[in-house]
Amino acid sequence: MLKFGIGFGVLLSVTLILSFWVPTAVAIDIENMVGNPDFEADTAGWTIGAPNSFLIDKKEKFPVGSVAKATIDQVGPDAWVPEIHSPSFVVKNGEMYTVTFWAKTEPGGTRPLGVKYEQLDTWVGPATTFTLDDQMTEYQYSPTMTMGSPPAVVIHIQFNNILDDVWFAHFRVYKGKYVKDDIDLGQKPKAVTPGAKLASSWGEIKSR
Repeated sequence: MLKFGIGFGVLLSVTLILSFWVPTAVAIDIENMVGNPDFEADTAGWTIGAPNSFLIDKKEKFPVGSVAKATIDQVGPDAWVPEIHSPSFVVKNGEMYTVTFWAKTEPGGTRPLGVKYEQLDTWVGPATTFTLDDQMTEYQYSPTMTMGSPPAVVIHIQFNNILDDVWFAHFRVYKGKYVKDDIDLGQKPKAVTPGAKLASSWGEIKSR
């Protein structure tokens, strides 16, 4: 009776653990709102201002999809020239959304990179700046929207008057707080706190 009781107790414990673990695993699934996030359809839907280019770099490898290289040959006069725009998506005012992506700059270098949820036509939205280095690292930003759709919104990326090239991979845009990515390159995600002052100043600059 004692052996049976111990065995039954162990089985019950394992069953309970699994019953809690499975729903948790399902709960972390997210719906990616941005199109062509892994550049599997080349860079379709993504744009950059001429004469700069945003093309697949076949020499670079990543666990998911392809790596796109932004070659920056000309900048200015404003910090947002040139700018990359993602495919557009829809957001609700007052709701939190997260954007995550992997990026690096040229070997041995560091550089600022501006990232913004930009409402088309008005150019307003929450924005921040990351500091990139030469290691492919995940970056994440989870602000509360200060505007809604329509019009639609894009992830706007600006190069802040610096010519250094940047490589990008695996974008995710989804509603809610940051959810850990399944991809692990040994780097902790770099996050920022939303900056309302920066967001509003970008809108003012672009509207001039």
